[in-house]
Amino acid sequence: MSKVGIISNLSKDISGEYTKKVLQGLQKRNMKALVTPSVYQLCQLGTLSSENEIFNKSDLILVLGGDGTILHTSRKAAEYQKPLLGINLGHLGFLAEAEMANLPSILDSLSCKSYKIDRRMMLEAKVIRNQQILKQELALNDVIVSKGVNGRIIHLNLKINGEFVSCYAADGLLVSTPTGSTAYSLSAGGPVIDPGMECLLVTPVCPHTLTSRPIVTHASSLIEIEGTDKNRDIQISIDGQQIVNLAEGDHISIEKSALKTHLIRISGCSFYNILHYKFSTRKE
Repeated sequence: MSKVGIISNLSKDISGEYTKKVLQGLQKRNMKALVTPSVYQLCQLGTLSSENEIFNKSDLILVLGGDGTILHTSRKAAEYQKPLLGINLGHLGFLAEAEMANLPSILDSLSCKSYKIDRRMMLEAKVIRNQQILKQELALNDVIVSKGVNGRIIHLNLKINGEFVSCYAADGLLVSTPTGSTAYSLSAGGPVIDPGMECLLVTPVCPHTLTSRPIVTHASSLIEIEGTDKNRDIQISIDGQQIVNLAEGDHISIEKSALKTHLIRISGCSFYNILHYKFSTRKE
């Protein structure tokens, strides 16, 4: 019997209607659903499990929500090497591609193991303070070093493989994977990169110069960022969710992680199909 872990963003499914449909569909196909206490309390279906049990014992993880929920789940799923399938409960995203309208065929494909897996590159970011690692996190999309709440421009030194590149006067610098190239980096003027590639993208955010441009570098590169301002409010954000306030003298190292996010692909909707839809429906 296949075991399916359920991670549901109940803020997008307050009544539990969609989560119940998924659980009932899995039960009908003789697939065991492992659920969190909050899902079990709301739906009274599935096998009550801790989050660690879900990731440890499941064959795959079903994520109900949007791209943000996928990003949150991807870090732990990568550690356990579990594949994810995102069922979209919000706007069309690049990660949560499945739709509730297609739930029967989605569950049939999972039951028959009729799907492909995309292996997506991830980042490993370290905040280093006094030569000690203060924080270490994984990112599927991006790592952003940016100004804090005071809103003042910051100055950031960028090194790649130990070589000084530039000092950026900007709102921030972001380092993204090809998967993250369609997120914040795109809004900041970065290029779209096929998520099947492996490289690192460095994009300045609102640079105070006409000559700053995004840089695409090899996936094996080591990227280091350090603020040069004194008494400035600077922070680092991991996939837009994990935020750390930086102190004077802190620096950040970012490189390709040995771990990858495994995304289950069922529909015939490719990255370029989604890209076309996004661009063609964008409102002026």
